Amino acid sequence: MEIAHPPGLDPFVQHLVHTGRYADEADVVRTALRVLERQECDESPALESALLEGVRSPHRPYGPAVLEAIRQAAGIL
Repeated sequence: MEIAHPPGLDPFVQHLVHTGRYADEADVVRTALRVLERQECDESPALESALLEGVRSPHRPYGPAVLEAIRQAAGIL
């Protein structure tokens, strides 16, 4: 597979290689892809479900009582 990146990233990639932290450009790309893979796999189905529930629910103005209930549910006092 051949990968092209925006020219604006060249100095950054070259800096990473020149520091000795990465062997070459391919090593930088492999590491970046591993980080992206971890990030994508760490998505929480429960969080996604809660966010969707919130988006789909009717808007209610937040008053002090609602905010206090949120704090208590989150364990923030």
